[in-house]
Amino acid sequence: MKFKYVWPVILVLILSGTPQAAEQREALVLYKEPLFEIEGKRRPDCDALYDVKTGKDVSDMRDFRQYFCVGRYTLTLEGKKGTTVTLFGQFNYKKGAGFMVIVKNDKRKIWLDDLEDFPSGKWVNFKANRDTGAYQIYYKSVSRFSENISSIQWGTWWKGKNPK
Repeated sequence: MKFKYVWPVILVLILSGTPQAAEQREALVLYKEPLFEIEGKRRPDCDALYDVKTGKDVSDMRDFRQYFCVGRYTLTLEGKKGTTVTLFGQFNYKKGAGFMVIVKNDKRKIWLDDLEDFPSGKWVNFKANRDTGAYQIYYKSVSRFSENISSIQWGTWWKGKNPK
């Protein structure tokens, strides 16, 4: 997977590199990056981090101060092997606007910079490399999913082999 968005990764690295910022970061950190530039400059008012504690489901992300900014999400995920989280494109964990299940396969931090760069409707495994830990993804794709994340649920919520 190519890193298309270097600035979000650098921002998260800088913020997590200081002791005070590291204490404030949670297991899941969504970074919202603006889609549009004004006169060749990024819109800093739409750059923001959204932290979610392990196990804390979020049925409605509208409390995120930059939720309504036009932008794309990237993320980091920390936790032990087996940590599972689902991002939904609709409020209240509804699946009509797509969803993405992420399962950690080791204890290293996962970095995802393009949430739409996965095949749809099947589990895909990714080995650890120098930039990210090992993980697997199940992605039910829709257009502009990475712009419309609206709820987050921890753990396994589906029955059977594949989420539906």
